[in-house]
Amino acid sequence: MKLNLALAQINTKLGDVESNLAKHMDYIKQARAEKTDLLVFPELSLTGYVLQDLVASVAHKPTEDDPVFKHLLKASRDLDLVIGFVDEDSRHRFYIASAYLSGGKVLHVHHKVYLPTYGLFDEGRFFAWGDSIRAFDTRFGRVGMLICEDFWHASPPYLLWLDGADIMLFSSASPGPWIK
Repeated sequence: MKLNLALAQINTKLGDVESNLAKHMDYIKQARAEKTDLLVFPELSLTGYVLQDLVASVAHKPTEDDPVFKHLLKASRDLDLVIGFVDEDSRHRFYIASAYLSGGKVLHVHHKVYLPTYGLFDEGRFFAWGDSIRAFDTRFGRVGMLICEDFWHASPPYLLWLDGADIMLFSSASPGPWIK
């Protein structure tokens, strides 16, 4: 099967989910016009990267009743989407997450497993560590997703391969040392 994949390399506004959602919707519109099958956004694309104390205020749930995800789920009826966001679980832990949306549904959510805590990175202070790596079925075959440092380690891609992943989608949005 042929897959028309597009990467949305966007410049987000830190903590401004509404503005970032509008940017997502613009890119989705453009991707539709170009007959894209799957549009992949970067790590934390809805929120920006260096969130620190903003984490709790920008978390969203990938559900139809969420004010942000309801638009993205609707948009996923025409093309598949990978969205970077902050996910909050029932115990009020926050995760760097990627959601795979297709046909108006959430097919999978990956929580970042390897959180860097060195140099300008302090993710472990603000986020919980994910605890699973698995592939899932899509209309394009079996897919696995990893976020940034997850794919710097040998075991996560290997685990996805063992779980039958035909396609591996890796997203990242690390800031450089020039970020102030």
